[in-house]
Amino acid sequence: MFERIQKKTHIVEERELIASYDRFSTVFTLSLDGKVLVSKPFVFSSKYESEIEIASKIYKVHIFAFILWRSKLTINNEVIIEELIPSRKRKSIGGLIYSLALGTARVLG
Repeated sequence: MFERIQKKTHIVEERELIASYDRFSTVFTLSLDGKVLVSKPFVFSSKYESEIEIASKIYKVHIFAFILWRSKLTINNEVIIEELIPSRKRKSIGGLIYSLALGTARVLG
């Protein structure tokens, strides 16, 4: 099923952190209790790092959006959330496998 906006809710420091990705506009948004902390379009760039503050602690957001999606939240180089949007990562892996299968079929066929 096609979802235009992929999102996932996490609890960090007793607060609601929502990560979302709009597949049409390529905008990644990270909001904390309804307040937008990060809003980044991935049109011409594929890597993004930013620091955000949650409950007086500094967290780092790491996003890599080229071929295989990867997004995580860390504090002091310790991974707090392994994947902010797991469905986005699954879709990127599926798309890569599909592309490789079609490419192989073209070469062999």
